[in-house]
Amino acid sequence: MKSLLIKDIEEVTNKKVRKNTICIGFDVSERHTGICLLRVNDTKIYIEGLFKIETDVKDDIKNRMNYFIGALEKYKQDFIKYKEYKICVVEDSWLGQNIKVLKDLVRFSTLTWVVFHNFCDYLFFVLPNSARAQIGFNKNDQMAEGNVKLKIITKGKNKGKPKKVDIKLLVMDYLKMAFGVEVPNNDNDLADAFVLALCGILK
Repeated sequence: MKSLLIKDIEEVTNKKVRKNTICIGFDVSERHTGICLLRVNDTKIYIEGLFKIETDVKDDIKNRMNYFIGALEKYKQDFIKYKEYKICVVEDSWLGQNIKVLKDLVRFSTLTWVVFHNFCDYLFFVLPNSARAQIGFNKNDQMAEGNVKLKIITKGKNKGKPKKVDIKLLVMDYLKMAFGVEVPNNDNDLADAFVLALCGILK
């Protein structure tokens, strides 16, 4: 179980950490929902677990929703065992161009709220960009100072310009540089869940 010093997190984020807290963050997705559980005492933050719920997009939506609820219930039972102040953070649905994906995101986000809202002291939705900003992530700074190598376009009218960088790679690079957190298998769903949970414990 990896632990982080509260004083280090506060120094990086320039925010105070809520002590004696348990926080669960949900990076809701139509396929792979990442979950992170953080526990905070007076001096440290413990990563209690990083989990995933996977659903088959080819399956009937009712079956997927029932499976999702069952998985949430399991994690809820683990969550409510803790005595600390309980926070639940759910990624807010972004408005992409794919309506089917948006519908799935809204459904699964709502199910998360339904399962957890009566068992936590505080539950809120937050957009990914807002959560990243809360923990001190800045895309331009990370591109300039991080370890993600920019690829250059070699043909066409944009030759010589850098290719678009995957924001999730930059986020994982930031987590490693700023907090010493290496996400298993470079899993961006788990990385985003960690970001949400960390955002949840900051005042």
